[in-house]
Amino acid sequence: MRTIHALTPQARIPATSARRQADQRRWIGSFIGLAVGAALLAAASAAQAFGFDEIAERAKGLAAKPYVAPPDNLPAELKQLNYDQMRDIRFKPDRALWRQERLPFELMFFHLGHYQTQAVRINEIVGGQARPVPFKREDFDYGKNSQLSPGKWGDVGYAGFRAHYHLNNDKYKDELAVFLGASYFRVLGANQHYGLSARGLAIDTVGGKGEEFPRFSEFWIERPGADAKTLTVHALMDSPRASGAYTFVIKPGAETVVETRVRLFMRAPVATLAL
Repeated sequence: MRTIHALTPQARIPATSARRQADQRRWIGSFIGLAVGAALLAAASAAQAFGFDEIAERAKGLAAKPYVAPPDNLPAELKQLNYDQMRDIRFKPDRALWRQERLPFELMFFHLGHYQTQAVRINEIVGGQARPVPFKREDFDYGKNSQLSPGKWGDVGYAGFRAHYHLNNDKYKDELAVFLGASYFRVLGANQHYGLSARGLAIDTVGGKGEEFPRFSEFWIERPGADAKTLTVHALMDSPRASGAYTFVIKPGAETVVETRVRLFMRAPVATLAL
């Protein structure tokens, strides 16, 4: 809550003519009215800011309905790529999100194809409001894959993303964090080459009738400030028996720390559940 304190006209204005005092009262009254109106607008905007609670409401709504598998609409030519062909598709570093603004963190994206056939939706949060990050074929170098026709695909989406940061030196932004495949993510500490991998959720790894692999279906990444030392990533997770909302606050350093907030909603019982 924001409180505005305003002095009364009598406390601010020296004794002058009655007409001048009246004019000054009207001016100050208008100024206070504008200030209060601006504060109310700011409060309303803050109340509408997109974040964890909104994602949790989405997860709750999903869990209240039968599970719907993600659509299988990836172009056939991308599904048919082999390992080497897939490796030849690379994101252009100079197209990284936030590079032109010279922000501390940058985002690069993974292309769909081969094993990664289900798109995830990616959004950027700016000023508390979420906006989609659309797929752009010009952001990728397709190497020797001359048989591909990206101009016909439309917005196929991304397989995942990676965040880069000056972790070890000021000359190169390391691959700090990667979110790619199911609910897998990987984070790098200083002087590490690969980092540590984890999962957002594991269901029935033992004791059940087969392991279930929940997946992050949508991400919202908060645009960092010019002096930001952390990166905040929100995610919506879904699977046949569970749905959930996640917030990851990534704090890079000698020991990179990921503070995680999770709210889960179950569709059906499970034998084992691990975060």
